[in-house]
Amino acid sequence: MDPAPERLQVPYTDAELTAAGLPAELQGKGDVACQIVAGDPARFVDGAGRPIALPCRADARGFAALVGEYGYAIAPGILRGAHTYGQQSFELRFQASVATIHASESYWKLGTEGPRDEAKNQASVQNKDPDPVLQMYGVEARKGLPFGFETGAFFGWIGQTKLFVPGVSLRWVPKEGFRDDLIGILPDISFGAAFRTITGTSKMSVYTTALDVEVSKRITISSAVEFTPYLAMQRLIVAGRSGALDLTPNVDANAQCGFTGYDASRNKVCNNRVNGYTLVNDFNNATTFDTTVTHRTRTIGGVQIKRDHFVMAGEIAFDLTDPGGENANLTAGRQITFALSGGAAF
Repeated sequence: MDPAPERLQVPYTDAELTAAGLPAELQGKGDVACQIVAGDPARFVDGAGRPIALPCRADARGFAALVGEYGYAIAPGILRGAHTYGQQSFELRFQASVATIHASESYWKLGTEGPRDEAKNQASVQNKDPDPVLQMYGVEARKGLPFGFETGAFFGWIGQTKLFVPGVSLRWVPKEGFRDDLIGILPDISFGAAFRTITGTSKMSVYTTALDVEVSKRITISSAVEFTPYLAMQRLIVAGRSGALDLTPNVDANAQCGFTGYDASRNKVCNNRVNGYTLVNDFNNATTFDTTVTHRTRTIGGVQIKRDHFVMAGEIAFDLTDPGGENANLTAGRQITFALSGGAAF
């Protein structure tokens, strides 16, 4: 499930392949035609013997959808009541979450690595069976601060990948300390901001910022167990961009052209030719996706249980509205996240 955005490409139509002067054997193969042509330039030539240029076309819409769903999967949850335990408090919790993705969409099949083709010792063409969910596991530390503030740091890992997820958070509880008067009767309310990102790959960067408002009410049972149901509204801002990508990863452009260095003008010097024409077409298959930004609003409901120093929480989060209605670059529908945490509070 590691990202492979270089495979997110717009296929050629049969009419486009014919117009480019390519043979009928490529009809119906528009999704891999540029790969085939790039891998065998001596075979696909025009009437003058010049290798036909059929550059791969990056799918920006598919990239935006992939970034949006990765960003949703790493989005910080609440997993707590809308209160702190004072400026001397400290919490350490282990977390696990499962976020649904639209695995049947082409951007997951093409945009994730899948198993390597061991027979050819090459990267797979597509991930034929992506996981239907992204799992994330991590640990979060929280520290109380004066005036009802609380700060936190998170570090996690996405299952079935080499991706790590660091993050930070800040929360403010405006009615902190008012527990015994009239204000104490009212539900707790807090305002939070958190940021998480993905590391572990140079192909793609994803940044998720979350802003939320939460309401909860602590209920004490038998003077020993603190039961806290909570409800939150959260605004997600997911941004992503790619690194330098090779849209034909199984073709080495330098080796194909016979690259020997640069001339005085810093132009590549290539020695390999077909019918007198230098093999440079594959250099056109390097690209970078522009930055994409999506916005989503989701609802989060859950419950926290605390006994002595032990604390645990469980919640469900889901898109309040169809994200495609707000973001024209998203093609699929809502996502859902289930999350659990457990640890100690001092």
